[in-house]
Amino acid sequence: MNSITTRVHALIVAIVVSLACASVRADDFVWTSGRVLDSAGNPVSNAMVAVYDSKNRVVDYVKTDAKGEYTLAIPPSALNLSRRRSGFVHQVSRSVNQAVGNLASGPIKAGIRAASGAVAASDPLTRAGIGAAVGIATNIVDVVTGSGAKRSPLRRTAPGVIAIKAVAEGHKDAISLARVYWVQEEVYAAGGRSQRAVVAWLDPVKLSPENAAGASGVASDYLTFTEARISPGIVERGQEVTLSVTFRKAPEPRTPVVVVARNARTGQKYGMDPVGPDRYECRFVVDKRHPLNDQVITVLAYPEQDVRPGRNPDAERAIERAGHWDPKRAFVYDPLLLASRNRVELTLTVVDLGRR
Repeated sequence: MNSITTRVHALIVAIVVSLACASVRADDFVWTSGRVLDSAGNPVSNAMVAVYDSKNRVVDYVKTDAKGEYTLAIPPSALNLSRRRSGFVHQVSRSVNQAVGNLASGPIKAGIRAASGAVAASDPLTRAGIGAAVGIATNIVDVVTGSGAKRSPLRRTAPGVIAIKAVAEGHKDAISLARVYWVQEEVYAAGGRSQRAVVAWLDPVKLSPENAAGASGVASDYLTFTEARISPGIVERGQEVTLSVTFRKAPEPRTPVVVVARNARTGQKYGMDPVGPDRYECRFVVDKRHPLNDQVITVLAYPEQDVRPGRNPDAERAIERAGHWDPKRAFVYDPLLLASRNRVELTLTVVDLGRR
């Protein structure tokens, strides 16, 4: 074991001991990582980042490191996440937990303080008119169709959403809602026994210079469908259909996903295979029993498990029970169950020219 690994092990043990002294456990928090960038995409160091609960109290705060990165300790309730695990969140086992190890940069004390009692603060979000202020993203792409995208308001109470403020000298403040784009449960060794921690990644904060026209904000297209196509869109029974989608991967962490399409009328599912960077595709033949007329085919992605790669029938049944594939129900991203932060909806029209 090299000296760096030894120091990281020592740090994790110290964190576990500190949490025990504060009467909280590592799994009382979601260890949430993010980055602060300037308008050119360069990291902003020494920026202060704070997140707020639904009562507009500071949950945790920290300064970014030289890479513009930060890690915060956030209670699941502040991220609108249930403490109950769905059982399908991506799980990673490792001897040293990287995300928890990154707490060397400082948020652990703020996290413990937040756990013992949230720090009172005047509400900068209300003062900024969050959801209405210029430059604050008030909607998200929640559905992608063959002809474009449909948008809906980003709700503060949605799973994986939290209010955030980021400030840095020479830049405009970012006061907005931030979204989690990936969640995983990490298992690591500390103090001679196995520990678990839920780790999440937030969209990057992008700060505009004080003298620039644009506003600062928080957004990305990580883990979203950006394009989708069905070809041909009108078919007869016996013809082959090709579905293709573009699904944007995130730069970090590694994000193994399963992409599956489902016919809303028949319930039949089609696994989609990677065919290039960020591209997935499947082909199927419309058989003689296939229903006629319009039918919506929806596409979603969910986390692939390291120990059980490929499609997971239990996860797909849970997604179906939750109604995420149902085009008649509004799509709401659940980071504990899904990997895609939006849904594809494509219409296939089946005709029978022999009946004319």
